[in-house]
Amino acid sequence: MADQRWLVDTDPSPRLPVYTRLNASDVLSDPITPLGADLGWIQNILPGWNFGYASLGSYSLAEKPDVAASSGIFYGHLYINLSMSRLVGIRGGLPVELVDQLFYGGDPNIPAYVGHPDDENAEAGRRLEARNAWALSTETFPELEEDRTLADRLRAERPDLSVLTPAALVARARSVMPLERVAWRGEVIATNCAAVGPAVLGQLLGAENQDLIVTLVGAAGDVDSAMPSYALWELGRLVRADEKLMAAFDSGVAGVGERIAGIDPKFDATLDRFLLDYGYRGPNEWDLGSVSWETRPELVLALIDRLRLQDDSAAPDVKLSDHASTGADAWARAQEIVGDDEEGQATLAAALASARRFAAWRERAKTNCIKVLHEARVPLVELGRRLHADGHLDSADHVFMAVDDELDALASAPESMRSALAQRHRDWRELFGLELPTFLDTREPIPALSTLGRTGQSVVAPVKVGDVLQGSGASPGITQGRTRVITSMAELATFEVGDILVAPQTDPSWTPLFMVSGGAITDVGAMGSHAMIVSRELGIACAAGVQAATRRIPNGTLVEIDGSKGTVTILELP
Repeated sequence: MADQRWLVDTDPSPRLPVYTRLNASDVLSDPITPLGADLGWIQNILPGWNFGYASLGSYSLAEKPDVAASSGIFYGHLYINLSMSRLVGIRGGLPVELVDQLFYGGDPNIPAYVGHPDDENAEAGRRLEARNAWALSTETFPELEEDRTLADRLRAERPDLSVLTPAALVARARSVMPLERVAWRGEVIATNCAAVGPAVLGQLLGAENQDLIVTLVGAAGDVDSAMPSYALWELGRLVRADEKLMAAFDSGVAGVGERIAGIDPKFDATLDRFLLDYGYRGPNEWDLGSVSWETRPELVLALIDRLRLQDDSAAPDVKLSDHASTGADAWARAQEIVGDDEEGQATLAAALASARRFAAWRERAKTNCIKVLHEARVPLVELGRRLHADGHLDSADHVFMAVDDELDALASAPESMRSALAQRHRDWRELFGLELPTFLDTREPIPALSTLGRTGQSVVAPVKVGDVLQGSGASPGITQGRTRVITSMAELATFEVGDILVAPQTDPSWTPLFMVSGGAITDVGAMGSHAMIVSRELGIACAAGVQAATRRIPNGTLVEIDGSKGTVTILELP
């Protein structure tokens, strides 16, 4: 491992120099594989992100943004460009403090804003004013539907990968990735416009009523990344209704795929359909080198194993109905605050409708991007499987240790790369567990990679009975329960139905776990984070951005979560 930087680290943007792991860690919690960084992010996603800002109207490509203007890779990890987020807000007429709150939960350690002469831009301001007006009024998003059509066509037209030569597998992966440049148009527009409705609600209702806003927004409905959870729930019901399937799962998740085959043709067909419809999802899914539900179906079976243990009262629609009256009360309270001002009432209704629409559209935009990424992943998985089976790679996943320029050699003379990729994999594994800086101000020297400590080395104060930990309101509801710290889906078997989930962050592949949770607490995140949107769809009380929660709160602690206020009260220690 290099002392200063990792193989695929990017150069920071001189114009937009401040970066953060906040929000980045809930979509890419792990180090990015070299191929995922090079072919995925540097060549296609980061340029697509910049193009997305141009499509939004906040930034012109004539300003010549460098590749890391939207985000960068440091220490092998994704960092979001905080300076760009603030620039978009400033040009859209929002105060920096509100931008920080909406996107990053108002973290108290956020670097102070330092202005730049080009931050104010009248032309961009006019474009964003029009875009914000559109966000408050539109009921359609044509670009997003176009992106979905393109992404779905990739899956429908996927060739039979088992008969392609190694060179053709590489060509297929390379041919798919440029579509990220257009899919990220919808992702950037949806993400930024998702903040417009809540921002207007904040202006109408006052910053002191942030908990009301969380309750008011509630569930958006028709959220793409929540759909797999409902489908998994139905698979769990099929298992629960069949004694033979239940017995097969009772024997343990290991090998359950073989034991359940043929017991119930309806279950088999439903599972096959699930993998066809949602196989692109999985942990750390923004990385080409990550596993997915299609490439590792046992991940799905482990989730079904947890869901089968729930009785029907835990169904997502039941939980959502429990929140309906709360939402109605919040609406009445909001109307009362606005008062008899007819224009204010109309703006209130428009802002709430916008917040809900764009919460759903933001998830759809992400889904489009992940679908494209997955169609580049699967031929590379097939290439790795084949090279490993033939003895050319020590492990099938070592294919993702290559960078794009090395793929042709890997396809034609794989034995020449076996040793180098094995060593690179060992070096890459050392990037796991680093104590990463939450913020990087690259106007100052970036700390060398070799100077970073390991997670857990820094001291945090353990919680005491009576402590009230403050995070961001993410999903409404008040609930009590015993905590279970889960830092990866590999620990799923330790989670019991009704436990309060305490996690570093959650990406959408975790959301089925929310259905068996009594509530959720995360180290990072805010109201607009992907998994927090889904938690509202599933009716789970959630406090996000509770700093070091996974290290401060022991397993078995009795806590109370107020998901609207973002508070966690320690009631009893184990």
